[in-house]
Amino acid sequence: MSGLIKVLHLRDTYEVGGPGKTILETVSHIDKSLFSVSIAVFGTGSETGESPFLSEARNRGITVHEIRSRGRYDPLIIREIVFLVKKFKIDVLHTHEAKSDLLGCLSAKMTHTPIISTMHGWITNNRKEQIYTKVDKMVARFFDRVIVVNAHMRDVLLKEGVPSRIISLLHNCIVKENYYRDQPRGYFRQSLGKEIRSPVIGTLGRLSLEKGHVDFVEAAADVLSRGHKAHFVIVGDGPEAGKIAGMISERGLGNRVTMTGYMRDPRKVLQDFDLMVLPSLTEGFPNVVLEALMMEVPVISTDVGGVPEIIRDGEEGVLIPPGDPGTMARAMVDFLGDKEKYNRMALQGKKIVEERFDFRSRTRKLEKIYTEIMERGKNN
Repeated sequence: MSGLIKVLHLRDTYEVGGPGKTILETVSHIDKSLFSVSIAVFGTGSETGESPFLSEARNRGITVHEIRSRGRYDPLIIREIVFLVKKFKIDVLHTHEAKSDLLGCLSAKMTHTPIISTMHGWITNNRKEQIYTKVDKMVARFFDRVIVVNAHMRDVLLKEGVPSRIISLLHNCIVKENYYRDQPRGYFRQSLGKEIRSPVIGTLGRLSLEKGHVDFVEAAADVLSRGHKAHFVIVGDGPEAGKIAGMISERGLGNRVTMTGYMRDPRKVLQDFDLMVLPSLTEGFPNVVLEALMMEVPVISTDVGGVPEIIRDGEEGVLIPPGDPGTMARAMVDFLGDKEKYNRMALQGKKIVEERFDFRSRTRKLEKIYTEIMERGKNN
């Protein structure tokens, strides 16, 4: 094989999020003596201003192509992808969600380009998303390789008839040295102009139905009703923001539950957390759990997706059933009564992250997949 392997990532997103972080860090850490990587991002033209994902990519000096369309599945998107593949002589297409999987797969077949998908998780909040997920699983068998981020997703695809030889399990990882403590608490005070007193029980992520923030607020109300002293913080933005804000107001929790909106730097957020709670109803492989443990912040998480591949209940953190705010509240109360126990679990979790979830190791594995796909195509 001669010359650089040219990889084009296709992404349908406005936000950074966990998958976005993985893509951005991959481009930043890939061996540039072997690979040339760029990103194409879909947009409908209805967005106002540059998205956080595009902005972050450009700040890192990554080559970004914007693909504008008239609607979510505008067939002209395929024409634009094909144009990019031919113009830049792309060797591998790499897709990341239902829309880019479907349109990328069609484009790859039209251009005879090897294609890989990373399936970061499936969201089925409504009928439309359920259809997208079903189509995504059906399309998977036509890829040269499908990367899944947790073992459950691998098992689901196998049951769907996707050949095991094209499935690779590759956990999300983090750049460990990006997560460290460098200042006293006070980020919330500086950013929000209000004092948020310890202990701070927080959650960090997109405010979407599947993330379970309603359960977090229910649990917070339960804990406060028992007379416990704590402040609850919800960091993030998304379609459920209005509903969550209304729930906080209706229950009179405004003085003890704070919504911050989107905050760009999770490291600074986590420095102000005493406990990180992941209330999700479904997950792929949540980066925020890795980030919290690396920052030595104790974690209570629902037992979903790839979380049990990071945390053993009672060892590196506490696992609770999804959709159960009562159990969540009891776990929070247990933390308030024995913080040292939870801090010990966080230290154990940090060791696990350091040993098993290093981003550079993940990138070397991905590079091997790219090379294998190219060699296989060359031999066919």
